[in-house]
Amino acid sequence: MSKFEWTNWGGNQTFTAEKFFRPASEEEAIAGIREAVSKGQSVRVAGSGHSFTPIVHTDSLLLDLRALSGVIAIDNVKQRAQVAAGSTIAALGEPLWSAGMSIENQGDIDVQSIAGAIATGTKGSGTAFGSLSSRVISLRIVNGLGEVVDIDGETADYLRAGQVSLGLLGPVLRVGLQLVPAYRLKEENIILPMSEVLRQWDYLLGAYRHFSFWWMPTVRSARMYKLGEVPAGHCFVKLLREVSADEPDIPRGGINRRTDRAYRIYPDGTTDAEFHELEYMVDAADAREAVERMQHLMRTGFPDEISPLQVRWQKADTGYLSPQSGRNSTSISVSGAIGSHYFPFLQAVDRALRPLSARPHWGKLHFLDRRRVSELYPEYPRFMQIRRQMDPHNLFLNPHFAALFA
Repeated sequence: MSKFEWTNWGGNQTFTAEKFFRPASEEEAIAGIREAVSKGQSVRVAGSGHSFTPIVHTDSLLLDLRALSGVIAIDNVKQRAQVAAGSTIAALGEPLWSAGMSIENQGDIDVQSIAGAIATGTKGSGTAFGSLSSRVISLRIVNGLGEVVDIDGETADYLRAGQVSLGLLGPVLRVGLQLVPAYRLKEENIILPMSEVLRQWDYLLGAYRHFSFWWMPTVRSARMYKLGEVPAGHCFVKLLREVSADEPDIPRGGINRRTDRAYRIYPDGTTDAEFHELEYMVDAADAREAVERMQHLMRTGFPDEISPLQVRWQKADTGYLSPQSGRNSTSISVSGAIGSHYFPFLQAVDRALRPLSARPHWGKLHFLDRRRVSELYPEYPRFMQIRRQMDPHNLFLNPHFAALFA
């Protein structure tokens, strides 16, 4: 173990950990965590660094679990798999496909570790599908006493706390996933004026497995996410249909028209962060109002901000800290360009969406305090009870989370 300077994907979070440890096995990971716990040292897990918040920060032990990767066990009858926590989402696609299964839904990026993705509530889009966390059926965690704790449906309240845990229950070593039979997708992305998206809103939600869109407030907006040339006031609309096995493959040739295995279609090729993102979830019933609020804010208050407005949908779930907990949700996201003074814009977005009880993607910029967290998440008290039981000495808190959960 040695000192290590860590920087996230977006370049806006940097710190030096006193100790850095990359175990080669689960046994080594357990031993390293237990040693830190015995000395009363704080522990955080690095993941793939795809959060814009100081979720990973620690002055003590920074744990890197990327060597703990791959599928550990598969249950073909129940369509389930247990995977190592350090596995990237991308690394799971091929072995699960070979076993005849797929992850039910994914987001636009697949280089995150599976443990980090579920810890922060990462998701894709589709009214019939929840976040990655909603498909978690078991977890192996090392708690703040150094105990290895296996959580599953027999301990349902602990599972609900662990599905979106922010790492506050302890480092996750294994993740159990409920999967679906392997499926293929056809991508048919189009550019439409915003007026047409509003007119076809309900049709597109019902007709496609995945419907999402980016609205462009300026002619420069699409370039931020490398979406090609999209006129101001228009939308880049992402549409995915599930197709049969005999539908011919259309190999990758940009992101506008492809047919392939699902895990190959979901990623849109975004590998470099040229922005810092905020993403809030509102009740799906308030989706149109949220979009109207955002358009008004961006047009009248911040006409120089070029960020696209991304809109996606997710099914309700039961995770205690899940942004979709107890309600079907619509996610609203914008970004600040790196190097620009974007905080006043993002703070204004926070104020605009606050009356809609907006909840954040935990890995993206937000402005919540402890009071708002306790108001937004009805199961906050139960999560706090479980957090204290799993981490009685607060070894998994850092300053960012201590302000929200201490």
